[in-house]
Amino acid sequence: MGEQAKVLQKGKITIPTDIRQKLGISEGDYVKLEIIGNKLMLFPPNTVPNPTELLSGLAEGVQVKEPVKQELKKATAARMKRKASRSM
Repeated sequence: MGEQAKVLQKGKITIPTDIRQKLGISEGDYVKLEIIGNKLMLFPPNTVPNPTELLSGLAEGVQVKEPVKQELKKATAARMKRKASRSM
């Protein structure tokens, strides 16, 4: 896995076409470069590095009356009951 790119004048490189297409990178887009350990990471446009940060605060004010596991079990049981009643 991986492709090579030659470093040109002023540190320019060309991202191979197939990689640009897979990542949705177009001419004029800004990409984020980050050093993680000894690796240079390239993040394409619209990449959300930590999606859970976007969810922060969405459930503000929502109260959970029962533990989540119990709620999931009840929802699963209700769904299975509906499916069973349709097949009879």
